Amino acid sequence: MRRILGIALIFITGITFGWLIFKWKGAPFTPEPEARQRALELLNQPVAVMDIGENRIVKAVKKLDPAVVNIDTVGSAKGTDDSGYEVKEVRGKGSGVILTPDGYIVTNEHVIEGAERVRVTFSNGKWYYAHLVGMDKATDLAVVRVDVANLTAAEFGDSDQLQVGEWAIALGNPLGLGSSTTVGVISALNRHNLRVDENRTLDGAIQTDAAINRGHSGGALANIHGQVIGINTAILSSTPQGGSIGLGFAIPSNTVRRIVKEIIMTGRAATSKAKTPFLGMGYDYLPTETAQRFHLEAKHGVIATQILKDSPAAKSGLQTDDIVLSVDDKPIGDRKDFLEAIQTHKPGDNVTLQVLRPSLGKTKNFTATLDRWINPNEFQP
Repeated sequence: MRRILGIALIFITGITFGWLIFKWKGAPFTPEPEARQRALELLNQPVAVMDIGENRIVKAVKKLDPAVVNIDTVGSAKGTDDSGYEVKEVRGKGSGVILTPDGYIVTNEHVIEGAERVRVTFSNGKWYYAHLVGMDKATDLAVVRVDVANLTAAEFGDSDQLQVGEWAIALGNPLGLGSSTTVGVISALNRHNLRVDENRTLDGAIQTDAAINRGHSGGALANIHGQVIGINTAILSSTPQGGSIGLGFAIPSNTVRRIVKEIIMTGRAATSKAKTPFLGMGYDYLPTETAQRFHLEAKHGVIATQILKDSPAAKSGLQTDDIVLSVDDKPIGDRKDFLEAIQTHKPGDNVTLQVLRPSLGKTKNFTATLDRWINPNEFQP
């Protein structure tokens, strides 16, 4: 009897344990017809529409995207193929930004260089051939124009007001895929003497981690308001033909505005050597210890490192170690500010420099008459 009761107890315990496992594991397998019906019912339910609300990035892209274009170029190069015939056709891709409703478009000089045909494709899919207005190799900027009216032009922002850490939106035509948007932040400002390839060095560039790839060149770097704050121009990558690793660079919008105005007016920029104003002063960042000694801000002024003999700087009385605080009453923050302050002039213009002379411990104004650009090797230090 006890043996029967023991077996019964084990049976009841097993049933109870199995029921608990069943409850824990869930419902039994659903037959295929019933499962199919449930799946179709779920998939046929209306999709919940989420309101994007005040998504400022979406608004910025919608504002600027119609003003960003794709650029295709066709040029020629000498060479032969396997059959011994000349290979003439060279194709390239890039991007551009519409400057005016009347068809002026800014892009990079390296996008247009050597092109015999330039085709511009707009965001609505329409395309037109463009003609070259002018370009400037020193700043890697070029202007082309299409004979079309009533275009949507980009709004330009003030690149001098940028801060590290604010949103950055890159728009362009990466790898010929068409309109594309990437987002990041402003990583750094005023990158100087940045060698991006064997023939090109950037000065005063904006750095961003918004993905910029080949074909983005000439496209827009925008702020959260949909204003152009720079023109995408280069990347640093792990390999020569590599893609973005978060090191992208753009030409500041204030530099772009200044250069394209010159190109539109004259077909060439003021940075072209024949028209570049020449002071004859080598300069560098103000050392921290020097700034502290004279109670100056860390980025306030540039220090003269060299004065070329018989140059406008020498004739004005400037000396090495002089600290230039302002040019024509415009405060100088760093080398970029000083360069732009001089380059807004033309040869023959007078400029007034407020200078702190460390040996005297006081400031003084100097007036220099800018000369045309001359190879510094022609001067003796």
